[in-house]
Amino acid sequence: MSETGKVSVVKGGMFLFEGRKSEDVFTREDISEEQQMFAGVAEEFMQKEVMTRSEQIYAKDWPVTRELLLKAGELDLLRIDIPEQFGGLGLDKVSSAFVGEQIALMPSFGASLGAHTTIGTLPIVYFGNDEQRAKYLPRLASGELIAAFCLTEPSAGSDALNAKTKATLTPDGKHYLLKGQKMWITNGGFADIFIVFAKVDGEKFTAFIVERDHGAVSGHEEKKLGLDGSSTTAVMLEDCKVPVENVLGEIGKGHVVAFNILNFGRLKLGSRNIGGAKISLNNSIAYSKERHQFGRAIANFGLIKRKLAEMAIRCFVGDAMVWRTLGMVDKALENVDSNDSMQVLKAIEQYAVECSIVKVWTSEALATVTDETVQVYGGYGYSKDYPAERAYRDARITRIYEGTNEIQRILIPTRLLKGAGKDQLQNLSESISDIIDRTRIYFGDEGVPTARRTLKSVKETARLALSSLVESHGDKLSEEQEAVALAADIIIEAYAIESAILRVEKLVSAKGADACRIPTEMLRVYVNDAADRVAISARNLAGAVKESAKLMQAFERLAPQTPINTIESRRLIADSLIESGRYLW
Repeated sequence: MSETGKVSVVKGGMFLFEGRKSEDVFTREDISEEQQMFAGVAEEFMQKEVMTRSEQIYAKDWPVTRELLLKAGELDLLRIDIPEQFGGLGLDKVSSAFVGEQIALMPSFGASLGAHTTIGTLPIVYFGNDEQRAKYLPRLASGELIAAFCLTEPSAGSDALNAKTKATLTPDGKHYLLKGQKMWITNGGFADIFIVFAKVDGEKFTAFIVERDHGAVSGHEEKKLGLDGSSTTAVMLEDCKVPVENVLGEIGKGHVVAFNILNFGRLKLGSRNIGGAKISLNNSIAYSKERHQFGRAIANFGLIKRKLAEMAIRCFVGDAMVWRTLGMVDKALENVDSNDSMQVLKAIEQYAVECSIVKVWTSEALATVTDETVQVYGGYGYSKDYPAERAYRDARITRIYEGTNEIQRILIPTRLLKGAGKDQLQNLSESISDIIDRTRIYFGDEGVPTARRTLKSVKETARLALSSLVESHGDKLSEEQEAVALAADIIIEAYAIESAILRVEKLVSAKGADACRIPTEMLRVYVNDAADRVAISARNLAGAVKESAKLMQAFERLAPQTPINTIESRRLIADSLIESGRYLW
């Protein structure tokens, strides 16, 4: 089903050290007709079945949610990631994420479905033995059973391995008694199956498949800021009696289950985030054309145009990052035995850095877009009778769940150093003195060629930032979170810029420069502004490492000079949105 055949296999985490060609990456435009048709089924389901029952969903009528999930199963929307031999479709990750984008039409229902299909079901897909998979997966695929993922505890959020839930083997050796409490469990109020993490003998962090009938008890529904049409409860385990055959994976290897599954969650979250951003952008376009002030539509005012253009830029760049990453994952998976779970997980794990980057960038892009949507609506944006306020509230959780953005910012540089190795930094980073001796380059205003030169400088800045951190802090790098996060921001921008460049280059190659005027303008504006953000992060980082004065000089040499008329570019982008009435890319 995937169209990744022309995409090259790329080692994860190497984007900072190697160049890419547009023909080597997957973009949104490469999504096949078959994948679009399947996503169309999801879109129609959301429009006709889910949105028409929104009042019941937001009233927490869980039988209705269960009914809709069962209907989703009938339409094969719950089967995508499950192997065919266990009642699934065994499709690629692009297809799965593209369906996820359509589900973003209602984030509350999307949370229910996503928690079931990803973090609820995939642990059994990848870590279950044949008996476990045969027992549970067909019924999870159909929607007969609904799953939940129970990792977080009252005193163990980001520090998941500090869990207090214990599992004690019964004297007859046939069961484990689980005792503890889990918090913030999506689908907690109505799930049948719980993936629960507990410490065997108080030490060995282990995953279990727990059925509600084993003794799992749901707490009250949490009163939340957003996603108020999804179930979120505590799950209490009071000597919950779980058969020994329901140990998931190996005893003491629960962290392998948890962290790999969260990688999947981050991978899929990106498409849902950008899908939600597009919905808010289209609402903003429509409202700004209808709302008149001072005798004309507010869409005609410069500052509204700026907002619309900025939202569109984030949608375009976000898509470039999301589908590039998904394409790499699918290509890697083509070269492994799909029935060998460990091979599959290893193939995906190598892209942990890219998954973290996509999670951070898209969640913050969604936050910006929904915030600006409220502003476009003005006072009406603050009203529950209009769509802006709910989108704003629903977006907030995306920076928290699937691993907080703060944790991801720590993981991105440290994983890069671990995966790519310090040798890569030594081989590819010039000395500070060599960079200082350069003549500062004026990059001009040439669209994609200028963006390419900016990308080169941003990558050099990122490599220099990493090598300087290692030299200054060595093994204590994890204690310098503020500095590490600044390096992460530079790395994130490098990936975003390159992804956008590659998408525009591929578009121009396929359609011609004239037909791609708007994508090119979106690229120019994003790269211009990203270069400024990189320069600020680099300047702040320089003060936290050795030889800060010399490092600052080096960073200044690397800072590209790309003065462009971003006001004119944003107006062109906004005018195209207003004319078409919706975002088209």
